[in-house]
Amino acid sequence: MKHINFKHSDDSLKKTLKTMHAFDISIYFPQFDELEKQRIIALLDQQKLSDMFILLSEEEQWEVIELLSESRKKALFRSLESDDLKEFMASLNEEKQAIVFSLLSAVKAKTIRLLLEYEDDSAASIMSTDFISIHQDMSIKEATNKLVTTSKDQDYIDSIYVLDDDKMLVGVIDLKDLIIARSNQKLVNIMIADYHFVYEDDSIELAIQTVKDYDRNAIPVLDEEHHMLGIVTADDVFDELVEDIEFDYQRMALLDNHESTSSALTRSKQRLPWLLIGVVLNLIMASFLSIFEVTIAEVVALVLFQPLILGMAGNIGTQSLAVTILGFHREEFDRKKMPKTHVIKEITIGLLNSLLLGIAAYFLVFGFLSLIPTGSQSADSMAFVVGLATSLSMFVSASMGALIPIFLNRIQIDPSTASGPIMTTINDLVSLVIYFGIATIMFL
Repeated sequence: MKHINFKHSDDSLKKTLKTMHAFDISIYFPQFDELEKQRIIALLDQQKLSDMFILLSEEEQWEVIELLSESRKKALFRSLESDDLKEFMASLNEEKQAIVFSLLSAVKAKTIRLLLEYEDDSAASIMSTDFISIHQDMSIKEATNKLVTTSKDQDYIDSIYVLDDDKMLVGVIDLKDLIIARSNQKLVNIMIADYHFVYEDDSIELAIQTVKDYDRNAIPVLDEEHHMLGIVTADDVFDELVEDIEFDYQRMALLDNHESTSSALTRSKQRLPWLLIGVVLNLIMASFLSIFEVTIAEVVALVLFQPLILGMAGNIGTQSLAVTILGFHREEFDRKKMPKTHVIKEITIGLLNSLLLGIAAYFLVFGFLSLIPTGSQSADSMAFVVGLATSLSMFVSASMGALIPIFLNRIQIDPSTASGPIMTTINDLVSLVIYFGIATIMFL
């Protein structure tokens, strides 16, 4: 990335900004003081300002708005795509929304108000209304002329949507097909009548799946009467997937509302409660395991293989958990019913893998203790304890990985939270109880 040097003249700085990508400028922007931000905004052209604006955090976006003149505010809002403007508006309180609405045209304000009314998980909530439509009775020449003369910078033009007299969608035309069409051809001969679409109340997941399954760059969003409302583009799908992945990753670590721009103190406050819960649970686990104090004191070799038991149980549990959560996200099974086939399959996989790895652990531990004897217990008996404990703890962990997300989903808790620090602690407790319990039975 180029370095922005504010000691340079405006002309020199403007040349530097012109060669920089909007994403790179958005990375630097939060680090500048107010005067530097004001200078950057004044030197950016309208398109690059718009591109940078949508990449900033909600707080930084409003800061940009406050630094703009009224004419540039209106120009910025005009240049933003409807879905980007809607997402920005959704982050504002009523007072700030009123300020922005006063700067919008009547048509755009009506569009944004409509988009804000949709449920957050509906396909219409992420759609854009910036598309090109043509009437089915137009000639190729008329359709091409409309595309050239009426399309705006923010319009999606890769696909053109063909409507009838009632504004109902009857077909879709790819831009390249319109460009290469002969003037004597009719629209009906080049349009796709068997198009893929979603209804406004369909889920975002269905819209994403439709784009993915049918390899479309955009799909139309229709109401129940097949009137064209907007489009969901591949870019919208990509943005939604990124947000979902970031959200799920944060929930898996029990870190809500994480922002890269947050201070160290803020991040510490977010993480500390869950870490303290982990400390408490580990103390409870330590006090519970104190009943095996005699076993641990008598059989010192148990400590050597404790990481193996915990590690293998954690690994197989994480695999089972990840597959189950992925199944919910892909809607591979009904969220309201027990996915019996999935559970049986995961438990079977857990059983097979735990048996095979338990046997492998037996021979590895036997070989290790034969070469490096530790304690008074025979290598064979110690290897048997480790192998059996490995198998049982892995099987239980794999079963928990499949069942706990399903249980959490049934009680309307996000399954993604199941693999956080609490789940890890519970898994460790079960594995250690199995391990030391078998050892106590064998050696005492």
